[in-house]
Amino acid sequence: MSALFALRLITYLLVCAGGAALALAGLLGPVGGAILALALTGSWVVDQVRDRMPVRPIFVWALVVAAAVAIALDLLYLAQNLLDGMVHLLLFLILMRLFRRRSLKDLRDAGFLSFFMLVAASVVTFDVSFLFVFIAFLLLCTWMLILHHVVSESERAKTGVTDLTAGGFGPRSLLFRISLAAAAGTFALAGLMFFIIPRVGQATLPFRAELGKRISGFTDRVELGAYGEIETDETVVMRVHFPERVKDPERLPSLRWRGLAFDRFDGRIWEASPRRRGLLRRDPSGEFRVTEPRGAGPLVRQEIFLDPIGVDAVFAAPRAVRIQMQVGAVGLDEMGSITTPASSARLQYSVDSELEVTPPPGLRAAAWPVVSQLPETARYLQLPPLPDRIRALAREVTAGSRSPYEAALKLNHYLSTQFTYTLVLKQQTTLGPIEEFLFVRRSGNCEYFAAAMAVMLRSVGIPARVIGGFQRGEWNPYGAYFMVRMKDAHSWVEAFLDGPGWVTFDPSPRAAAEEAFGAPSAAVLYLDALRMRWYRYVVNWSLRDQVSMATSVHRGASEWRGSLLGWRDSLRAVPRWWVAAIVVLILVAAWSLRRYAPGAGRRAAAAGVPRFYLQALRALARRGFRRGSAETAREFSQRVEGAAPPFASAVAQLTAAYERCRFGEGALSPEEAAALDASLAALRRR
Repeated sequence: MSALFALRLITYLLVCAGGAALALAGLLGPVGGAILALALTGSWVVDQVRDRMPVRPIFVWALVVAAAVAIALDLLYLAQNLLDGMVHLLLFLILMRLFRRRSLKDLRDAGFLSFFMLVAASVVTFDVSFLFVFIAFLLLCTWMLILHHVVSESERAKTGVTDLTAGGFGPRSLLFRISLAAAAGTFALAGLMFFIIPRVGQATLPFRAELGKRISGFTDRVELGAYGEIETDETVVMRVHFPERVKDPERLPSLRWRGLAFDRFDGRIWEASPRRRGLLRRDPSGEFRVTEPRGAGPLVRQEIFLDPIGVDAVFAAPRAVRIQMQVGAVGLDEMGSITTPASSARLQYSVDSELEVTPPPGLRAAAWPVVSQLPETARYLQLPPLPDRIRALAREVTAGSRSPYEAALKLNHYLSTQFTYTLVLKQQTTLGPIEEFLFVRRSGNCEYFAAAMAVMLRSVGIPARVIGGFQRGEWNPYGAYFMVRMKDAHSWVEAFLDGPGWVTFDPSPRAAAEEAFGAPSAAVLYLDALRMRWYRYVVNWSLRDQVSMATSVHRGASEWRGSLLGWRDSLRAVPRWWVAAIVVLILVAAWSLRRYAPGAGRRAAAAGVPRFYLQALRALARRGFRRGSAETAREFSQRVEGAAPPFASAVAQLTAAYERCRFGEGALSPEEAAALDASLAALRRR
């Protein structure tokens, strides 16, 4: 394979890597990918034909004009946004360079333009797969630059022989090893700069309003029967990590992630009344204070990574006390729902929550029936026209209760033990959904349980509301965090009790029903842990992280310096003749290892040996001819010539050139170097 052919191949692979990055970011769909593949194939065929016969310029220009017209129409009418149109224009420029290639400059320009494909993809993709595409692109780009230099220098010198290309272009070649080393150095330098350069916040793209794909399913209302469509969706939408100071977070009881509260029910849909939102004030530490802790439950911090799911809710374990988020504003409504206007972006935030305890603290002896002290009581007691038997069932279940809390516990126990959890939701009668659930089907998913309990609580005078959020999710031991999937969308109930206020009740027996599904495999957990680290330490790397890293490095350096000073003081107490004796022993041992170590003679003999002769020795060794440690080059040549006459001429020529270069300090002319390459090829040939 010639150097020019290798350069062409690497350039095309580089463009393919850029196309893979665009496909990963959603900027190049299946149809666009197929068109790009066909165009690259056609360009490769045209390039090969150009070497054998002239291609008429009118043919190439016809393709260019047709593509230019298509790009203009795309920019003006077809592209959904400016970024998509610019990506299509970039692909057109790359393909035009490849189709009209006349010199090495066109291949170089196509490779450089493909870098902007990677840049366009990097601003809209957050998947960890982009890392592997980036590494492949970096390796190919390094190889392309080296090959371009080799080919251009060879053309300038009118010869195709260089030290880099003498060993071919395989994985064992010098060129491949140099490209790997250069790519590794570039990657290390780029990584260092990434972690050191100050962050200025997430850049916004005015020509692309949505950064990433939205996940549909979780909405700002609870419609009976809707969750059945998403409770089988395995998409991970949230990851919740606890700091190291929280011991065994997977054992924390009754964990769930509260989102939105709903107070109005029309018989089928729970939704929120027009909410009065207020903006939280950021304190000097950069945190938003949500409420004051009551001092009843444990205070834990969660670090949450939330994908866009189509709502403006900020999810956290109830009851949220403080929140830290890199956004301009955080809102809080009168029902305790935390919202942010950045609903289309991936969010990383930290929340301090005061977890609920059972029984709730501050319970007061209250009369039964209920006499609530909650302001706006009617709002949380509103009910649509309901059959009388629903109210009768609620009174029957709560009969004999001595307090609202005891009545709520009875309703919770009744629903969780007398009804079954199922995802098979089919309407069997013409009754309303709550009546059919309670008296006919007696099974449903979490939203039916939550809606039924809230209706029955309101029927006996206890203010209640439905909460939409997520269950705790699956614990990932490899990353020490909870994986919350779309199927973990959940509904439960909050009831108002005099004293503690709003208290959580969850009547759904969902946990017992989901035990049969089993845990995810170790491979799935490993892969998601890798994604978690990618989001945490690359996508969401912030100025605060840089400051924390710098502080840790400074602290470690100070401790290391202190330990060195301690060692220095300890060494001062050692007698000087001991130190001198140890130094002498180390020097003697080092000299002995270098002098008598296995292979030391061969390494010394190999110093200054021309590269072509080392390659000849390796080629002969693969055929069973190995040079002895006490054998001269000429003796070895004579032995090979006698045992393998077909190699006699090649070995003699290589040996003579070796002796002249090694001992006569003679330089090889281009013609002699070409002859030696032919001799090496003869040795490698079977």
